[in-house]
Amino acid sequence: MPELLFGVLGALEVLVDGQPRNIPPGRRRAALTCLLVHAGQPVSADALIEAVWRDDLPQVPPKALRTILSRLRTVLGRDAIGWGPAGYRLTGAAVDAAEFEELVERAKTAEPQLAGEVLGRALALWRGPAYGEYADAPFATAAAHRLEQMRRDAVEARAAALIRAGEPGAAAVVLEEMLAEQPFREHALELLVTALYHGGRQAAALERLRSYRALLSAELGLDPSPDLVALEGRILGHALEPVRWDTSGVPAWLDISTAFVGREDELADLVTAVAGNRVTVVTGPGGVGKSRLAAEAIAGLHDRLGLTVAVIELAPVVPGRVTTTVADVLGLRPGTDSGTHSVLDDLVEYLSAVPHLLVLDNCEHVNGEVVPLVSVIAQRCRDVRVLVTSRRRLGLASELVLPLGPLRVPDPDTTVGSQGAAASVRLFGDRVRRLRPTFAVTADNIVEVAELCRRCDGLPLALELAASRTATSGVSGVLARLPTDVVKKSGGLSAVVAWSYQLLQPGQQALLDHLSVFAGDFSADAVVGLMAHVPGWSGDVDPVLAELIESSLVIHHETSSGSRYRLLEMVRAFAARRLEESGRRSEAGSAHGAWVRDVVAQIRHDWSRVDGAVVAARLTACSTEVESALRRALDAGELVLASEIAHAVARCLHWTPSLELRDLMIEVGERGAADPTPDVAAGLATAAFSIGERGDPARARALGTTALAVSQDANSAATAQLALAVAAMYAGDLADSGRWFRSLAAIPALTGEANASLALIACYSDELVAAREHAEIALAASPSGSDASCAFARYAAGEVEARTDPSRGAALLGEASAEADRVDAEQVGRVSRIALFALLVRGGRHDDAIVLGVALFAHLRRLGAWTQVWTLLRILAELLTEKGRWADAAFCLGAAQGAAAAPSPIGQDVERYLVLEATLSEHLGAHVLEQTRMVATATPRARVLTRAERALSELQGR
Repeated sequence: MPELLFGVLGALEVLVDGQPRNIPPGRRRAALTCLLVHAGQPVSADALIEAVWRDDLPQVPPKALRTILSRLRTVLGRDAIGWGPAGYRLTGAAVDAAEFEELVERAKTAEPQLAGEVLGRALALWRGPAYGEYADAPFATAAAHRLEQMRRDAVEARAAALIRAGEPGAAAVVLEEMLAEQPFREHALELLVTALYHGGRQAAALERLRSYRALLSAELGLDPSPDLVALEGRILGHALEPVRWDTSGVPAWLDISTAFVGREDELADLVTAVAGNRVTVVTGPGGVGKSRLAAEAIAGLHDRLGLTVAVIELAPVVPGRVTTTVADVLGLRPGTDSGTHSVLDDLVEYLSAVPHLLVLDNCEHVNGEVVPLVSVIAQRCRDVRVLVTSRRRLGLASELVLPLGPLRVPDPDTTVGSQGAAASVRLFGDRVRRLRPTFAVTADNIVEVAELCRRCDGLPLALELAASRTATSGVSGVLARLPTDVVKKSGGLSAVVAWSYQLLQPGQQALLDHLSVFAGDFSADAVVGLMAHVPGWSGDVDPVLAELIESSLVIHHETSSGSRYRLLEMVRAFAARRLEESGRRSEAGSAHGAWVRDVVAQIRHDWSRVDGAVVAARLTACSTEVESALRRALDAGELVLASEIAHAVARCLHWTPSLELRDLMIEVGERGAADPTPDVAAGLATAAFSIGERGDPARARALGTTALAVSQDANSAATAQLALAVAAMYAGDLADSGRWFRSLAAIPALTGEANASLALIACYSDELVAAREHAEIALAASPSGSDASCAFARYAAGEVEARTDPSRGAALLGEASAEADRVDAEQVGRVSRIALFALLVRGGRHDDAIVLGVALFAHLRRLGAWTQVWTLLRILAELLTEKGRWADAAFCLGAAQGAAAAPSPIGQDVERYLVLEATLSEHLGAHVLEQTRMVATATPRARVLTRAERALSELQGR
């Protein structure tokens, strides 16, 4: 039979053995197209007759149809059109529509760059409307419409992939072409605007949204969707998130690219359980696959519940840090401006407003903290779902427990065929084939394979380890070395890990032991760096690491930044015990600390020399290891090492550490304060700086003064002065703050930073000439500093220019927030947007201010940044007053006035808010204004924020 290839994505094309064949327009072409529409499925004679003749039937339709099909067979081949009781069908034909659908499906699981290429190939198959001249024929309409919709979706998917792959310009071209044909396709517009923004064309993005609003109103009398309105707000405030590899609401977690075998029922049960219960706990022994089951479920749960998923891996978390770890993963950054609120209070407030699906993985060692945390969340956050994996249940009345047992093992008394169908055998066979593709479970080896699976007791991790050995030693070789009932009689899964460990060479064992000191996943370079500090190690890391991967003792996975590696928790625990038993634990910890010191020292060196986004990503990526190294150094009393690490991180200015890391950096200084010496001056200065930024100026000044007194090197002295300057500013002592910043301005590396702060101080003091001079120096110095400091200089200049040239000020503030987002300088981006919000309100650009305010309040709620929330509420009160919303304005102003953590107005704001209060008193009456203030002060802050957000939403909806 000849090879047939048909093209239906445009005018009909026919290739027979690679040669084009002409099917003339008319009845034969209609009959062939009808057969192609049904893609190999049988088509009844009546349906074909209807497609070919419609209402102009021949005298004997079946005979006429057979004649047409006979002529088609002459061109296509005698067996090309088959017949059966259900009708006629094409056989052995390849159709470009099927290839298109296959490529689209393949792109769904590909990384952005590959996805863009695959979708480009798919779209290149199109030459015109699907099914050509028959697109509107009754027999083809539905299929043509389905393919056209797939094409449009593929265009959007390709554009999204191009954006994520860092090619927003190419994405914009694709989307402009689509919108020229379909101007009301909102998702395409959303992608286009996003592409323009990430391509540095913010003004064009906003203009595109405004022109669409005008078109939609004129043509259809409608308003844009809430999503587009929210997008406009994020762009206006330069609050659009930087492009990430994963944008789905489901975080990258475990590698689930391998086959998921034998857990279909358990997966369905888990999804149902989580959807219907606030707390679900998957229990089972180590290595049974609890985490993998949860990882398989979260994408479906995200789609079903509509909740953003947050995965909190608790295995490396030390006791006492569970709540702060959850807060860190959610991106919360509460500080002392939370007043009497604890981190738990902030966490519950946020989750009540923004529900999530929380996955708490590997909880058994911190159950004492997980239980009360989950209990509070379940009681106070009604829309939150919590999925827990643990070796034992939590013991809460509200939890639903799903015990997970081993995979089914073969029954030796059943037939050979039945044994091969057991889930444990299927998993084992799949894992061996991944390493040795020629392997198969056959009648010749099924007895041995079944016995091996029984010895592993059906535990997935044990089967994975046995499979890795089988790939090199064969089933018989593994059985000969794997003890009978190794799992049941020899200490559980740890015995299988020990068996696999014993098969390693001494150098491989040593490397695996030392890998256990990593707190998270790691790169090959990190392993080389670690082992360089291990006394007596002289081996080549790469081949040893490769062998550990082959043995399934180290897990390899690909990320957007390259190859990463990790240990399963059971393997990590085993290797850590080996390290302890050999007496090398302290040595390995010191090597880890020395490696971390080298890494952060290099990052600090690169902070002003390398692209800010790149260097900030490096610091974020290693922050878990920094936390681990600081904790170990503090436990070991190695304060000098801890001081060096903490100080290097602190001098990466404008990078925001996690709650855990910030607390550890402070603890370094607190410990050093007991015996302040020059060796720990850097740690004292670091703690002073961190405490000052946290909002405790008195303690920061005390530590900073001590650090400066004992410091004998310029770097730690400069950090101490910076801490004192920040503490004085937070205390409202602008004169003292200015004195310290003027001293810092003489240090070349800090000239830009110091002058930016001096510009703000002068601006707050209404000394505009001095403020402008300092701002100009800061901007001039910024090219020689870090990108984050450059963003800060633009923010300060924007605040200054806003006083006399609002348009220029808004531009600078927009540039500052955009650059801050790019380099992860979160606080700079936050204050820049607040300043921009004030500028828009006071400049009469109320529509723009409302859109920005909606996004900004949501952002501040997530961060728990209540100092800024109170500031924003004051500015919102101005806007509400302008809109005649007197009661709402009085409530917002009263809440800000009554909050203990709210900063006092300074400079022009003092008079501004006195006038505002007088205006509200005139409209409401003094008594009503005072009563409103009392009510607002007594209202829980979360409800204050909710009322403010509702008022903004109502203004937006007008």
